[in-house]
Amino acid sequence: MKIKYFEYITVYLSVFLVCIFIGVMVRSVLIEIGIDQYTAGVFFWISSGFGILVFAILSLLFNDLAERLLKRFLKAKKNESPENPIPSEGFEKLQVKQLDALVEPELAENKNSDIDIKLVREEHQNIVKNQRLARIDSAIRYAQKQFALYTSDDDLKQLCENLIIYAEDLNFEKIKPVKVKDLSNLDLYHFGWNIWNFFRVSRQERAAKFLKLSFANALKDVEENSIKTHLKDDEHKGLIKIIADFRDF
Repeated sequence: MKIKYFEYITVYLSVFLVCIFIGVMVRSVLIEIGIDQYTAGVFFWISSGFGILVFAILSLLFNDLAERLLKRFLKAKKNESPENPIPSEGFEKLQVKQLDALVEPELAENKNSDIDIKLVREEHQNIVKNQRLARIDSAIRYAQKQFALYTSDDDLKQLCENLIIYAEDLNFEKIKPVKVKDLSNLDLYHFGWNIWNFFRVSRQERAAKFLKLSFANALKDVEENSIKTHLKDDEHKGLIKIIADFRDF
């Protein structure tokens, strides 16, 4: 049996016993004043029944009234929103603050991520730049060793500047001719092929044009297309020979 039903039984049984007690009291009083047993018994049941009836009427009235009062009380509490004591405007502001608190770390994280990407990109660019500069330095040392005995200091310096223009894939307008002695066209061809093979920044036509402009006096009677076709002739002949990599030359 459920507790709620037990409470109901207890209440109703108590009321019933009270009503019986009132009936007994009424019967006893009537007998004492000289009323016969039958009439006293009738009044016993009338008073007991009347008590039960009165309790039932009061119970219905007060239960209905209590239910209405309870509903009104709960409705008033709901309008006041006791579970959310923060006003709507304040609650919206609180939500915005909470949203900002969630978004700001993400923005900061994204910002840090952007910074990291920039740093990685810069580091990579610096590495590529350093590698390119290292290759240019190797080419300049190679040219200085090869041409030190066959050209003047100024011309050797100009040749190195021409090499930088070629390696950086710049416009050839700033290339100036260099005079050499005791070197054959084959030597110049081999030098051009070694430089082209080392940098690989363009096609061999550009390497041929580089030779034509840098050694304009020595190659004045040779066409660029002819220079291109003879870059690797007789690899092991001449003062300047074909080599695969001159970084350790």
